[in-house]
Amino acid sequence: MISVRSLCSIALVLVASGAAGCKEDPPPPQPEPASSAAANKGKASLRTPVSPLKKVDPQSLKEYRVDVCYFGTLSLKQARDAYLASLGKDEPSEKKIPKFGTEELAKAGDPPKGLLPAKPPVPGAAAPAPAGAAGAKTGPGKDDRRPFNFSARAPHERNARACTVALSLKEPAMPDVDTALAEYAPFATDLAKTIASAANYYQREEHKKDSFAKGKELHAKLIADFQKLDAHSDKLGLAVSSWHSSHMPDLAKADEGEKAAITALEDARALMVILSSKNVDPAAVKTALQKVETSAAALKTHGTTHQTDPWSKIMTPALDGFLRDVKAAEPKLTDQGISSPALFLPVVTSFVSVIEGKHRALSRSLMAKGQAATREAAGAAKPAAPAAPADAPQPADAPQKE
Repeated sequence: MISVRSLCSIALVLVASGAAGCKEDPPPPQPEPASSAAANKGKASLRTPVSPLKKVDPQSLKEYRVDVCYFGTLSLKQARDAYLASLGKDEPSEKKIPKFGTEELAKAGDPPKGLLPAKPPVPGAAAPAPAGAAGAKTGPGKDDRRPFNFSARAPHERNARACTVALSLKEPAMPDVDTALAEYAPFATDLAKTIASAANYYQREEHKKDSFAKGKELHAKLIADFQKLDAHSDKLGLAVSSWHSSHMPDLAKADEGEKAAITALEDARALMVILSSKNVDPAAVKTALQKVETSAAALKTHGTTHQTDPWSKIMTPALDGFLRDVKAAEPKLTDQGISSPALFLPVVTSFVSVIEGKHRALSRSLMAKGQAATREAAGAAKPAAPAAPADAPQPADAPQKE
């Protein structure tokens, strides 16, 4: 049995260790007095103040949407010309399958006949369908439709949506433009959807299943809308040109990068107007093209000495693409415009990229100016170093006042 003396020794050891443990525990944190919290709350925060970012001017925003609407939907004319050229005066049939001018633009890496590219196998997954199969299902109820080839989808619907967005912008009022938009926006949106539906229909070879029944319905609707396209588009184009000629940007308030960018955009716009007109003067095109090259080069030169400038950084690639596409289309230029629909579409698309580049550069420029204002405000908000008291002791080597 354990003796009483041993039990006492164990008890003494336990008591001592418990006392030591309590001694090492840190004291619980004390709540900050209310007076101290109130004093700290009243102190100026050292965090960088957030200044509101400048917003894009409503006029610039609406002009951007209107420009994308009008110039972007010139692709509808390209689709019309390609469609009519592929059929002539006939209806769709096995001998004449309609084309929309995008077939030649398919990328070299696109899968043939609309097939999706093969995906890397997933460990444990079932084996992929054979390369020649259009659908994964077999037997009754199989879905053997060809997947839509997105490389052949022109940006008709996207640019038509810009018309709807532009129409929703009420400020500032642009009377003639607003009137034309009210007629053109729903028309362009509907026509773009019909073109996309027809392109999908033929690309998936659904005409082989219904003997062109839907194709003939789409054909009748397309022909009716194509006949109205010029009137609607030209009315909007005249209103847009008139607005820009009477509302030229004020370059006096712009910095050097913005001046160079706006000049290049306006030169590119003038060239695009000539290219999209019904009676094209090749000599005028050549002169306008040289002007764009000069202004684009000036913007690029500005960027070499101002590498963080958003205007040159964003717009120079877009302008280079536009010039490249116009030069590629020059051999097909006639007094009726660019005769090849497949070459006209890249010109339209690249010019829209220039318009969008200008808008992105403007947004980035405003953001940069807002950040600069924030830094200036942060510097002004820093508390000044406290001045030394007048009777403070001076160092021994300090000059003595007389």
